[in-house]
Amino acid sequence: MNSATYQRAQAALTWLPVAAALLSIATGLMVLAGWMFDWPTARLQLAGQVTMKANTAAGFVLCGLILLLSWRPVPAWLAGLRVLLEGVVLVLGVLTLVQYVLGWDSALDELLVSAPADELFTMAPGRMAPTTALAFVLFAGAIIASHWHTPLARAVKLVGAITILLISLVSLLGYAYGVPTLYLGITGVTAMAMVTATLFAALGCGLICLNPHEGFPALLVERTITGAHVRALLPIVLITPLAVGAAVVMGYGTYYEGHLAVALTSLGSVLAAALVSTVSVAVLRRAEGALVLRDRALAATSSGVLITDHRHPDEPIVFANKAFTDITGFSEAEILGRNCRFLNAGIECSEPAREMLRQSIANGRACAVELKNHVKGGGFFWNHLSLSPVENRKGQITHFVGIIDDVSASRQQQEQVHNALAEAKAANELRDTFIRLVSHELRTPMNAALTWIGLMEVDTSEETRKQGLEIIANSIQTQARLIDDLVDVTRLSTAGVRLEPGLADVREVVAMAVEELRPSIAARHQLNLELEEGDYQMVVDAVRLQQVVRNLVNNALKYTPAGGRIDINLKADRTQVRLQVSDSGKGLTAEQVERLFEPFWRADNKVPGIGIGLFIVAGLVDAHGGQVEVESAGLGQGTTFSVYLPRSTEIPQYAAMEEARTRSREKS
Repeated sequence: MNSATYQRAQAALTWLPVAAALLSIATGLMVLAGWMFDWPTARLQLAGQVTMKANTAAGFVLCGLILLLSWRPVPAWLAGLRVLLEGVVLVLGVLTLVQYVLGWDSALDELLVSAPADELFTMAPGRMAPTTALAFVLFAGAIIASHWHTPLARAVKLVGAITILLISLVSLLGYAYGVPTLYLGITGVTAMAMVTATLFAALGCGLICLNPHEGFPALLVERTITGAHVRALLPIVLITPLAVGAAVVMGYGTYYEGHLAVALTSLGSVLAAALVSTVSVAVLRRAEGALVLRDRALAATSSGVLITDHRHPDEPIVFANKAFTDITGFSEAEILGRNCRFLNAGIECSEPAREMLRQSIANGRACAVELKNHVKGGGFFWNHLSLSPVENRKGQITHFVGIIDDVSASRQQQEQVHNALAEAKAANELRDTFIRLVSHELRTPMNAALTWIGLMEVDTSEETRKQGLEIIANSIQTQARLIDDLVDVTRLSTAGVRLEPGLADVREVVAMAVEELRPSIAARHQLNLELEEGDYQMVVDAVRLQQVVRNLVNNALKYTPAGGRIDINLKADRTQVRLQVSDSGKGLTAEQVERLFEPFWRADNKVPGIGIGLFIVAGLVDAHGGQVEVESAGLGQGTTFSVYLPRSTEIPQYAAMEEARTRSREKS
């Protein structure tokens, strides 16, 4: 059943109670008018058949009104009127049944109009048939039960409606097969008219369809295999007895008696059973083919498919296709019955996605997320999960379907693109910082030199000339050191700096570097050098080691206020030499320590420099096979740099040089 057909069927079942109610009211009013104005045609009085009584017609008018008022919610005053009418119909039916049981005669037998005296005990007395009275009682009881929405009330309504249908069907079969006993056509008892039986059949169907979203009406339009089966069998169930009845009415009933009747009934039952079985097999075969096709489609898809049972508190997995087991590595037996949580347990980055999934399941909404999932045996994959709820015929969510796609490759590509963009952005920022800082640092000594050159042109005294030449020489040296440092930064960032190692006394190298710096430091800071006793002969690049000392001391000088203290300590043992430079300066935070050796980064942008000194220190120490450590108790607590150089001749460049010298000596 497609969507359009389903909607039309739903609309038809929804309006069926209205149609039954209008038919009941119109027929009842017409029969009442026929009795009041003596119109035989209006009374539907056919030759040789029972006529509907006036009290029965009044009952049908009341039942039609009740059914209309029960079809949709109504205002309180109409609801009160409906209850009153229900009571009237119930009393009408009960009193009539009591009269039959006790043998009473009363005015109720001739409600509204009186029957002719000669018809009082014939086929058309004034009293309604007992089956009619019983049907009215059942209708009133069923409609009263429909006010409640409990399982018991629904059962009472359904039993009442079905019983009314059976009573009407038996009477109609009596007329169809010419068996008066079936519609109580016996002396002394009022028979049920064929029109009455027809109207009760309509009212019974209206009662059943009063709520088309539950019971048989919902099953009839249900888009399931069961619904298709019911729709296929319903025409057979309805048409077969009607066809037999039509044959009897058309004159073939004269042969329907005795042994022939039994034989024909048996043959008809066999044929009906065979027809029903054939239709059932055809419907189920078609449904089976659709299921096989869907199963093969699920097996062939590259996306994983999971189905969980929402009716269970733990949402257990009840289905997993082959693609899902291929993606995760878990077998079907390891998956079924478990909650999906085991796939992302312990993965912190998946928590926001898990929360979104929890909200989606709680609110019964579809969603799509990406989260990390485990695979069997360790490892992870990025899962693009699309989750959708599945509703039953009552609109209640019973299951959730999850479509799983492994998007690890695309995530990796996205991360690579993101990292490339971040690196490009960082490179641009680094370039801008480099240009700004270098241009400033190169311009400062150049401006000083140009200033003194101009001053020397104006003042030709020997004192001015001597001081000017000294400042100009310092400016040139400063620019040269800056250029050398920039060259070192380039080398360290690409192929690495080239060392020229050899045996040297590290104590002498450090002492020489410190003494060169002392004149520029002692005037404003307290500089202390402590060289402990020990063996300092080891393989190093003496020039580069002096550069390390100068950069560390200059860094301490920049970040230590005037009057501060700079301590240099050198200590040797059997495995390594430790150089320690401590200051009483500004100190560092933990975050600053993390970035300390990045190129062009400075803890304080107000301090002169371009932020490459410590980067060069780290690179040169690493080239020697050593390491640098930094300690600071915090801002204002000073900083300590510790350089550890191992006692080893395993510096690659030195080893290569020694090997070349050895081969040269052997050849000579």
